Amino acid sequence: MSGAGLDPGSAFGRWLAADRAHADPVLRAAAARRGDAAPVAAAVRDVVPVAERLSDGDLDPRLGRALLAAVTDLAGRDRWRAGVAEHDTLVDVVPRAAALVRARPDVVVPLLVASAGAVRRGADAARWADLLAAAPATADVDDLRAAVLVATWRAGGVRYRAAALRRAAALPAPLAAAVLGLPAGQDVAAVLDRNAADPWWWPGVPSPVGVVRRVGGFRGFGGPWLAVPRVSSTASSGCHVRTDGVCWAVLLDVHGSAVVRLDTTDDEVRASAPTLPVPWDDEVTGWAAAGGDERVLVVSRRHSYSLDVVRVAA
Repeated sequence: MSGAGLDPGSAFGRWLAADRAHADPVLRAAAARRGDAAPVAAAVRDVVPVAERLSDGDLDPRLGRALLAAVTDLAGRDRWRAGVAEHDTLVDVVPRAAALVRARPDVVVPLLVASAGAVRRGADAARWADLLAAAPATADVDDLRAAVLVATWRAGGVRYRAAALRRAAALPAPLAAAVLGLPAGQDVAAVLDRNAADPWWWPGVPSPVGVVRRVGGFRGFGGPWLAVPRVSSTASSGCHVRTDGVCWAVLLDVHGSAVVRLDTTDDEVRASAPTLPVPWDDEVTGWAAAGGDERVLVVSRRHSYSLDVVRVAA
């Protein structure tokens, strides 16, 4: 299977021919796993344009090995096709994150591919790619891992908020600013401190009083719930909701939201509904301060499958 039918004049083809002692066993193992060498060879040919975008004449052997490992793993598991998060990340995101990839391809290529599923499920993949594309090079492995984590949070992965705030504070300022989407010269520490105190504040993002987001929805239309939800209590990063006979955690901040089904229930807190600066006229069935912040409330209504996030004070 040596060469996999590649153009011998391409950067990837030249590397593959030069590193046959490494490449041939990898290709044979993937073909054996798939039970057919043809799909593996076709997948390897698909990464030629990726390698061309990342090479400067000759291909870094570390990059060649990282690309080969990723594509053969996916092809061997029949996951090499458009629409699969890992495939799309290797084809589209890896070449865009050129500075990071070139610095440590052996770390960054598998890291991005491994992160693809979580990003697809809980963040804006296009925004994630934009942030990584702007990142300057670093060879520090801890900083590389932190940069990908921070970019995931900034792109909407609210589940990673606490870890991202902590890791972002330890990054070199230019790298932190890039993966946070901040302009050059912005005081990164000041932004992180203020966001830690007010999860709904971010530079350039309006914070008017009133409804700032809707979360949830009817499962038949792509939401998480079959029954109308009711907010029952405040949680550390959002609130708890009861519906469909179980308890759910709703995680929220300025960048994104997530709904997570829980195996346990909460201690329900009942309180009179506050006066809210909202445009709708409906009965409030539950409310809670989002993450304990009294300036922002999560509200459930009798006739809504979605929750309203309402800022009541600036």
